[in-house]
Amino acid sequence: MTTIEFELNALKAAEEIEGYVINIRRDLHKHPEIGLQEIRTIKVVTEELTKMGIDYEIVPNGGIIGFIHGEQPGKTLILRADLDALPMKENENNLKMKKIVVSNTSQAAHTCGHDGHTAMLLGAAKILVQHKDKVKGKVLLAFEQGEEMGGGIYNLLTRLYELGADGIWGIHLKSDIPTGKISVEPGPRMAASFSFNVLLKGKSGHGSRPDLSVAPLDCFTDFYSNLKAMRINTLDPFKTITYSIGMIHSGSAVNIIPESLQFSGTARYLDDDQGSHAASEFKRILEKVCDLHRCTYEFITEPIESDLFVYNQNDCAHIASLAVEKALGVNTLYSSPAWMGSESFAFYEKYFPGVFAFVGIKNLEKGVGAEHHNDFFDLDEDALKLGVASTVQYTIDFLNNEHQIVFAADKRDVKSLFIDNGFAQLIKQ
Repeated sequence: MTTIEFELNALKAAEEIEGYVINIRRDLHKHPEIGLQEIRTIKVVTEELTKMGIDYEIVPNGGIIGFIHGEQPGKTLILRADLDALPMKENENNLKMKKIVVSNTSQAAHTCGHDGHTAMLLGAAKILVQHKDKVKGKVLLAFEQGEEMGGGIYNLLTRLYELGADGIWGIHLKSDIPTGKISVEPGPRMAASFSFNVLLKGKSGHGSRPDLSVAPLDCFTDFYSNLKAMRINTLDPFKTITYSIGMIHSGSAVNIIPESLQFSGTARYLDDDQGSHAASEFKRILEKVCDLHRCTYEFITEPIESDLFVYNQNDCAHIASLAVEKALGVNTLYSSPAWMGSESFAFYEKYFPGVFAFVGIKNLEKGVGAEHHNDFFDLDEDALKLGVASTVQYTIDFLNNEHQIVFAADKRDVKSLFIDNGFAQLIKQ
């Protein structure tokens, strides 16, 4: 069979369905659903796939996988989007004006852009299926449930691992990158992380005689001071890391020195060695400080360093750069530092070489630029067609690429990967 090189004006194709993508995004935004409760959202996506003639399967507590079978043999590429909203109330205004569309419930809101991600992937699917006679290989459309809580990644990845693929592409709209710009540069894009949840125990007593008690608060404040100093005293200053305490719980009355104190938080980093060193230092400091203050400690969640970075593989990033340039022009390419947040896309990249594109949505004239997970968060819908065009062009170029992609898949199975990285709680039996 003679292969046909697939050429398409991706931007023009995206502009032709821009209204469709915007309407899907607005519909999903009005009806947000939090992780593993995306009943209506899944119905919308599957109905759209059915209209397009795209076969799909629903992965329970995982998401949806759609199948576009090209009429020429070739590789398989996964295109991924996330479905869930956040459990928070949205402000009807952005940074400057009333938003075009607002959540219809105070219990959930798309304040991270997942509505846009899903709409863009449906838009790309609409274009690709119209040209499937020229598609070389197969496209798997992966719509992930519960990304914010890690609720769907295990089941969805397990199924994709069974199906197999040669690469993966994903998009995250980015509130600090201007509309019209896209970052697909190689290397670390989002951080690996570990969490910790620690229970300190001392000896309770009356506020009038602190000398007869052992205050876990004193132990914690000493530990926290040492934790803050860890960056200067023991960690490599040339390797990025952030860490913070997110919750502290202790005490029940003003005149009682409590017996216990519980605290939790996270660390995020872009280098394996830095994460490993931080986790071991955390444990060493905690043990020494507790001994000094005559307290004991118990790990509810032990800090276990992970190597789950979102990382743009070099060869794939090169294909992506050329694809963005071809579809949208060289001036669209944008250099952006790594985002210190973490993302479940890192799990996929353990098995499939990938690119996680940052698509800019910042437009201060429209009042768009509030940080993700902020109630003022909004997105510039002009960016959506650019995400669709870059997705389509990358798909074409990746499937047409005949050069070797240098990549070694993780040898562990999916379950072992999750356990080894401290995410056993995400495994659904």
